[in-house]
Amino acid sequence: MKAGITWALGLLAAGVAVAGERELLRDPEFRAGFRTIAPTAGQRVVLGQLAGETAVSTPAWDLDQWHSRFPFTNPPPRFLAGQRQFTNAAKWVTVSNGVVTLGVDSRPEYGDRLRRSPAEPWVHLLVEQALTTTPNLAEVSRLRLRFAAQLTEAETFRPAGYTPDLHAAQFQLVVTLGNTRRDSPGFRDFLWFVAPLYDDRHAQPPRYVNRDFADPSAKLIFNPGTDAFTTNRLRDGGRVVVDRDLRPLLLEALNEAWRLGYLPGSRDPADYRLTTLNLGWEVPGLHRVGLALGQLILTAETP
Repeated sequence: MKAGITWALGLLAAGVAVAGERELLRDPEFRAGFRTIAPTAGQRVVLGQLAGETAVSTPAWDLDQWHSRFPFTNPPPRFLAGQRQFTNAAKWVTVSNGVVTLGVDSRPEYGDRLRRSPAEPWVHLLVEQALTTTPNLAEVSRLRLRFAAQLTEAETFRPAGYTPDLHAAQFQLVVTLGNTRRDSPGFRDFLWFVAPLYDDRHAQPPRYVNRDFADPSAKLIFNPGTDAFTTNRLRDGGRVVVDRDLRPLLLEALNEAWRLGYLPGSRDPADYRLTTLNLGWEVPGLHRVGLALGQLILTAETP
């Protein structure tokens, strides 16, 4: 499947916050570029920058490229039809009119060899930023997440030894919901809240609530499933628009965490707020995939 991103032109006005909402993201239109982060997971080492629209801009976003054999450092951009493009043998990042396209061809990353066990690391391509001005869940009346997304490429390769559980491709938007009250016994404890957009194994990625088995922190992953955000399907080739109040889902995530024994240091929603946001690809298998995302806002409304 291949598609352009011309759908994004002229849509930015629909993505801005309305009266009474405060934008929580810095540079939601990705105009200032990205800091490129070294591929060693668990460490934040800045390698360089994907240049933004102006040479003096300071990026709000990190470009995480965990476990990549082909990390970006300071690549020069190419310009094509008004798009800023950064490409190498295994990945591409394109920015145009407030839309970012993230793409991965994992075949060079793995040398065309399938991962053999869940213990083997897998390739990520994510953009991420810390959220520093988010109200806590008790003081906010609404947390509005809005974006539009469209697949640009989706190709799966299934050589001998392929199994869906080990060799999927997933695009997700993830926020951390953390305890930020310094005098709380649970200070800095957190859970992962996942909005799944694409998973090549499912027409609509399903609900998933479980421990994070891939991260040493072993925190709870709360994924309410794609149907909690939209009934449209990216894999059908169209554009999906999500506009959702996250607050009820985040409270559901907290209650489920407490029920399962997570976040034992505090059961007060006033201790919890969104602390980071990332979006992008995790590609444990052999795939060539791309997704364009724009009109992004994350806003808070307080009484």
